[in-house]
Amino acid sequence: MATKRVLAIHDMCSFGRCSLTAAIPVISAMGIQVCPFPTAMFSNNLTYGNYTFSDFTPHMNGFMDKWQELGLSYDAIYSGFLADAGQIAIVTDAIRRFASEDTLIVVDPAMADNGVLYPVFTPDIITEMKKLVSRATIITPNYTEACLLLGTSFDETVPNTQRIREVCSGLAELGPQKIVVTSVPAPNEEIKVASYDAATATFDESTTPRIPFSTCGTGDLFASVLTGATMNGASLHEAVLQAMDFVSCAIEYTYRSGSDYREGVQFEPCLSRLIR
Repeated sequence: MATKRVLAIHDMCSFGRCSLTAAIPVISAMGIQVCPFPTAMFSNNLTYGNYTFSDFTPHMNGFMDKWQELGLSYDAIYSGFLADAGQIAIVTDAIRRFASEDTLIVVDPAMADNGVLYPVFTPDIITEMKKLVSRATIITPNYTEACLLLGTSFDETVPNTQRIREVCSGLAELGPQKIVVTSVPAPNEEIKVASYDAATATFDESTTPRIPFSTCGTGDLFASVLTGATMNGASLHEAVLQAMDFVSCAIEYTYRSGSDYREGVQFEPCLSRLIR
């Protein structure tokens, strides 16, 4: 049996665990080949506040031209953090070139958190991201990103189940078949993940204890495990639970280690949980 492969379209940080440095080891541990397609190269992740980077945009079309020339194909296309709104057109073109009817398309609209856009983006990223989301099989916005995509106000109060269902069904109306909303506020020092399958109109909520540790890359880990689990045949809810378990393991390990939060979560000791 041929090993499945995923085209992973993310930035690459040489230091600090996020984006491709999270996706490659995680999805590889799940028995799937990762073909990295960098959007930008960073010296280190943005939590350090001081970095240098190189935009990979000028090279991306040339890479895709060569892949088409070689007749390469992918079982999944998975996009995450992009350098700017303009790169969304390139990701959309990658989907047009390499996705067949059976290709899994996962879009993590990594553009905001805690009620606001990341400072590297301008509001036009929202308009362009809606176009990309419409092409996806699965999207994995956090609660802030979900609100931005729907054009609704972000409220830090705990939403009830009806409100979360409305958010999920509203996102499905944008085009994706399956919705996973992470970082949903929850009571009792917990955090919630909601999932919705538009084809079956099934909805699930899962909670996990909120660990008092925050850093970059946790969303990348979650979406990467979700992608790998789905490619390995898991249902949406099963994939969500596996992703939650892995991310919780990594965050708790890092929190107990007392390491510098800027380095990202130490997921390496948890990779054995993913090996089939």
